[in-house]
Amino acid sequence: MSLVKSRELFTELAFPITVDRVVDRTLIQKELHRHEYYEMLFVENGSLINHFKGEELTMSEGDVLIMKPYVLHFLEDTIDKGPRTAYCCSFLPQAVDFGIQSLEELKASRSPNKYFFKPIFSLTEAGVSAIQLKTDPDQRQQLANLFNLLQETTHDSSERGLALTRSHFLNLLAFLAELHDQSQGVNKTVQVDLAVPVSRYLSGLRKTLNHIHDHFEEPLSLQDMAAMSGASETYFCRLFKHETGMTFLNYVNSLRIEQACVLLRDTCDNALDICYQVGFNDYTHFGRQFKKNTGMSPADFRKQNIPFRHVREM
Repeated sequence: MSLVKSRELFTELAFPITVDRVVDRTLIQKELHRHEYYEMLFVENGSLINHFKGEELTMSEGDVLIMKPYVLHFLEDTIDKGPRTAYCCSFLPQAVDFGIQSLEELKASRSPNKYFFKPIFSLTEAGVSAIQLKTDPDQRQQLANLFNLLQETTHDSSERGLALTRSHFLNLLAFLAELHDQSQGVNKTVQVDLAVPVSRYLSGLRKTLNHIHDHFEEPLSLQDMAAMSGASETYFCRLFKHETGMTFLNYVNSLRIEQACVLLRDTCDNALDICYQVGFNDYTHFGRQFKKNTGMSPADFRKQNIPFRHVREM
């Protein structure tokens, strides 16, 4: 059981959203796996089977399924069983606003961005792993148009492409929010509890993983994280490695290096300041971890990824 990390999918870590037709998705896993991001599936025509541990869900024409991170699942390849057009949208809430750290915080806030995520706030509830939305033929066509536009623009990394992607994505979320409002009381919106029976430790681990993602730039001790999960340190380490494929320390360092890459590319802050901003307290250690994760030094990464900035700064 593998964990697909955000950096494996998003070409722009500061703009975490990508849309593909399912048949074109290169990272589609053929076995049970988890991923760090939200995933939205839309079936324009045909059908799609999503397997969860011990359960399966068949999606028909017009169905939308939105899964939260870390849900164990895989898609069955049914391409030889009849014609099908389906889309997969992977995203993090930061694609709407980089200041959104978690749905829980957003739900409790007064931000107008809450409107975009109305259909999926139920994912913050314990035991709810995915939400299924049903659409009629007219709504299905509108969704198909939006997904087709996103499929084109999310692979365009130009300024125009990023701007259009954000616009189309907001339109998609607004459309789903309106659909959610219209569905109240007519039973078109279905919350699907697809969580498998788990020990309290696994539930605690998922809570801890969310905390790590929200606070990776802060001091995070193994002792504190194990206590948060409810498990002993020894069992926490074993469970953490089983679920993520990485040790606790390597996982935290990986998140910090991902953010350092974003800051090196998108800001003028020097590498020493960035080292402390992302949670490291020693620059030499930061440099070693950066090269271990990216294959280059922070300075070389900046030169390779933002060549024009240095010209402007001269």
